[in-house]
Amino acid sequence: MKSDVEKKIEARVAAAFGDIIPAPESKAGQEILKSAQDLVRAVWVGKIYAALPSDKTIISEYFLDAELEQFLNDAVEECHKQICLIAQRAKEEFN
Repeated sequence: MKSDVEKKIEARVAAAFGDIIPAPESKAGQEILKSAQDLVRAVWVGKIYAALPSDKTIISEYFLDAELEQFLNDAVEECHKQICLIAQRAKEEFN
């Protein structure tokens, strides 16, 4: 299931959440960023599998990169609130 879109997850998450993660260069910030990447990846894969046809078509045969990209955009948007909450808790804990 490796695609060019999957390779964009880390950069996309860093761009989307970099400003809300406390001290992204710190160890705590890096852990939150990694967790955000894992969460977005899991939601993205879930969206892909939910959209698969029931005949078990292979993903690379069924989805275009544009569709995978849209699933990624949706996953980032869906995870935004949760990541904001995690970042806020981390800010409170470290201050």
